[in-house]
Amino acid sequence: MTTPTPEPGMLTYTSDGVMACPLCGGNNTHVEHAYISARKEDHEPREIHVSAITGEVTREEIIAPAGPAVGEGRRQRIALTGHCENCTGEYAIIFTQHKGETILETVPINEGPIYRTGRTSWR
Repeated sequence: MTTPTPEPGMLTYTSDGVMACPLCGGNNTHVEHAYISARKEDHEPREIHVSAITGEVTREEIIAPAGPAVGEGRRQRIALTGHCENCTGEYAIIFTQHKGETILETVPINEGPIYRTGRTSWR
């Protein structure tokens, strides 16, 4: 299995289809939370969080991470968060709908404009 060198902000995977850590390129990653910021253009978002560990679903209490390209954007956003066993870093994989395009970003959790709430961890 070949592990690619990660490019900042890019999602990569091995030749066997295993996702590489967007921070270090290691292949021991865990995706544990899904966030949805559901909204029509320019309306207030409806936030939904699902824990892949407990199966718990929460609404309106936990805000989806946002990346630096367009922030929260004007439409829907889906984010997956996880961590890496190799570098112990936490990351978010963010899909944001903006001006007819879907922007894909990978962002370290404790860096940049990823939070609206000032949280220090998404776990």
